[in-house]
Amino acid sequence: MQKIPITLPIARSKIQCAFHAALALSLCATAAWLLSPLLAILIAGAAALLLRREYRQQPTGALVVSKSGHQISAQWLSQSGELGNEQPVNADYIGPWLIGLYIGPQRLWLWPDSLPSQSQRALRRLCHRPGR
Repeated sequence: MQKIPITLPIARSKIQCAFHAALALSLCATAAWLLSPLLAILIAGAAALLLRREYRQQPTGALVVSKSGHQISAQWLSQSGELGNEQPVNADYIGPWLIGLYIGPQRLWLWPDSLPSQSQRALRRLCHRPGR
């Protein structure tokens, strides 16, 4: 039996960016302590560029997720209101903070600030497999 599709308004995550920035900062501090401050400054510049690129490449938009039997599928909703190609969804990680999805070949990490809490709960219920 097919369930009613869920529309997930996905936004860029600032929490993800903050965690990665903290890791980059610790790498720079370690490089300054073990190697040289000049090298740490170069690493900090490269890390800032990578963090900026990663933040901009996070997927955003509306994702329509539906379940038919045991199969979960999703379609991206364009700004004009048209649905994209239907792709299979594999929820391989459902933790207290993160939800890890494969939407076709694309990897999508959903952090707490990526989705409204009601949408996140609905997605967890949809992806939950009893007995696991």
